[in-house]
Amino acid sequence: MKMLVIADDFTGANDTGVQLAKKGARTDVLLEEKPLRHHKSDVLVINTESRADTAHQAAEKVTRAINTQGSSLQVYKKIDSTFRGNVGAEIEAAMKACGAKIALVAAAIPAAGRVTLGGMCLVNRIPLVETEFASDPKTPINSSRIKDIIGQQSCLPIHEVFMSQVRSPALVDTLIRLAEGPESIVVLDAEVESDLSAIADTLVHLPQPYLLVGAAGLAGALPSSLYLEDRQKLPVLVVAGSMSEATRKQILYAQREKALGIIDVDVEQLLQADNRSVMKQIIEQAAEVLHERRHCVLRTCRDEAARQMIDQLCERYQLNRQQLGDKISATLGTITLELLALSQIGGLFLTGGDIAIAVARSLNAEGYRISGEVSPCIPCGAFVNSDIDDLPVITKAGGFGADSALSDAIYYIEEMYHG
Repeated sequence: MKMLVIADDFTGANDTGVQLAKKGARTDVLLEEKPLRHHKSDVLVINTESRADTAHQAAEKVTRAINTQGSSLQVYKKIDSTFRGNVGAEIEAAMKACGAKIALVAAAIPAAGRVTLGGMCLVNRIPLVETEFASDPKTPINSSRIKDIIGQQSCLPIHEVFMSQVRSPALVDTLIRLAEGPESIVVLDAEVESDLSAIADTLVHLPQPYLLVGAAGLAGALPSSLYLEDRQKLPVLVVAGSMSEATRKQILYAQREKALGIIDVDVEQLLQADNRSVMKQIIEQAAEVLHERRHCVLRTCRDEAARQMIDQLCERYQLNRQQLGDKISATLGTITLELLALSQIGGLFLTGGDIAIAVARSLNAEGYRISGEVSPCIPCGAFVNSDIDDLPVITKAGGFGADSALSDAIYYIEEMYHG
C-alpha cells in the first residue's frame, strides 16, 4: 500500500477513490480508522465522517486515522471542493501526523465547474460565498477566499500561487522554495485539467514528505507512481498439516518444480506445554524464506516414519487421534497468524481439513468465499471478514489430488496475483 486518503464524508471518499481506481489502483474505502495487517490495497481511503464535527474533534479523527495506518504512506487529505467542513483543522492535523512541512491545496474540479482563480473558489464562475453552499445548514461558508477559510482554523502561514505562476515553467522552483522554508500551506490556482496536471507533475521534484490536499480533480491528475506499487512476485505460504502420502508426494513434486523453502515441523515438540521457543524458531525460519521471495512449506510429515509415530504420540500424551490433531492444528494456526504479521505473501495453501479450519479460526474468519477451482475439487477463495482481507486461500483435503496439485496451486496464485 502506497497512499492513504483521508476524507471527511463517505461520498467524498468514494468520488476521490474512484479517480485512482480507474487508473488501475486497488482502492478500498474504510468506514472507520481500523488497523489492517496484510492489506492488499494500493490505496486505502478512510472516511472520518468529521465534516460536521467541531474543529477539535475533526483534527483528532484525522490524527488517529493517519497514526493507525503508519507514517510511511503518501497522505492525500480529501476536502470538499466548496470548502465545507473543518478544512483548516484537518489540514494542520494531517501535516503533523505525517510529518509534512508543506501542504499543497488544489481543490478545483474543472469538469464540475469548481475552479480556483486568484486564490478564490468559484462555482460555475460565481464566487463561493454567493452560492447555495454559503448557507449550508451544517457547515456554512463565509468567504470565497480559500486562504481565509483555511486560516479560520489554522495558524500556519498560507501562501497563494496564482495562475501565472501555475502556468509558468518556474512552478517547480516556486514550490521547492516554499517546501524548503518554514512549515506552511500553499493554495494553488487551477482553472482547467491541465493546470492540475501541471501541479501534479511537480511532485516528483519536491522534497518529501508533503501533504496533498484536494478533491477528485487533483486525485485524477496524480502520477500513478504515487499510489501504484511495482507489481512483484510474492511467495505462497503452504501449511501442510496432513500426514497423508499424497501430500508428501505433492511437496516433493513441487520442490522439483519450484524454489521452495521447506520447514520441517517436529510434531512432538509442538505438543510440549512449553513450546513457545519451538514456535518462535519455526516462525523465524519461515519468515526468512518468505523474505527471500521463496515459497515456504511448513511440513509436519517428511517420511513414512513420521506417519507411524501418531499412535505412539497418542499413547504418550494420553490423547486420541482427534485430540492430537486438534492440538497440533491449533498450534500451527497460531504459527501461521504470527508469521503473516511478519511477512508479505501472495496467497495461502492449506492442506488437511483440521489445518484449514484452525488457520481460519486463528485469522478470525467468519467463512470461506469460493472464487474458482485450481483443479478438480481443489477450490481457491478467500476467508470472509478475516485478518488477511481477501488474500487468496487454496484448501485441499490431505489425501486428495495428483502429485502436481501443490505445484499447480502455486502457479494458480502467481497467475491470479499478476492478473
